Amino acid sequence: MKAKGYTWPARLEQLGAARSANERRYGVTDPEAVRVYGYQLAPPPGVTTGQLAEEARQEKKRKTLMTDEVTEAYTGRAGTKTTSRTGGCRGEALIQLGLPSHGEALDAVDLAQQQGWKRTEADGRAKAANAGWSACMKKAGPTYANPHAAAGDPAWWGRSEGDPTAPRKAGAREIATAVADVKCKQQVDYVQVWQSVETAYQNKIIKVNERELEEVRQMWRNALRKAGRVLH
Repeated sequence: MKAKGYTWPARLEQLGAARSANERRYGVTDPEAVRVYGYQLAPPPGVTTGQLAEEARQEKKRKTLMTDEVTEAYTGRAGTKTTSRTGGCRGEALIQLGLPSHGEALDAVDLAQQQGWKRTEADGRAKAANAGWSACMKKAGPTYANPHAAAGDPAWWGRSEGDPTAPRKAGAREIATAVADVKCKQQVDYVQVWQSVETAYQNKIIKVNERELEEVRQMWRNALRKAGRVLH
């Protein structure tokens, strides 16, 4: 980027320890967190909402530096019609690390994850857990087919009033719904059922696709080693 006369704005340093994506694989589950944040993401441990708001403002400022010219130098393309990562400085970096530069292609890990999830969704035990959870929720008031529908309700995801970069505060109805959501999951052993069913499917998929999955792991290990040499 420097050779082309540009500087790509670096990502901000992560505030606190990043939360695992698995925390919400089956929806909200923390009874204490939902009483405060509803369906909103709770801050990482030790991070305040004020710090998160400042981080959001700094990220917005960073993105203003990503002009069309700078972005084209980085990606090697103009506009947003293609997601190919073969051009520009990003493409050169991926090639140097031995990583795939075709943005649309899914590797074996992505495909295995998708297959496991789809098979779980179609499984009778998972469907029964959804039905039990939904019936429990109906008694509490809200009607949703499954926990993801509840978490994705557009009513929870409007912009914050005042400062649009500030984390949105959960309202009373959202909190009440999220609290009921967690209680109903506990009543029907929702997480335990889904996790056991999905794990069984994942283990089968891993066994069938062991060679392809191992190739992906080795690719990333090699990329990390190459990155270490580049940075040092």
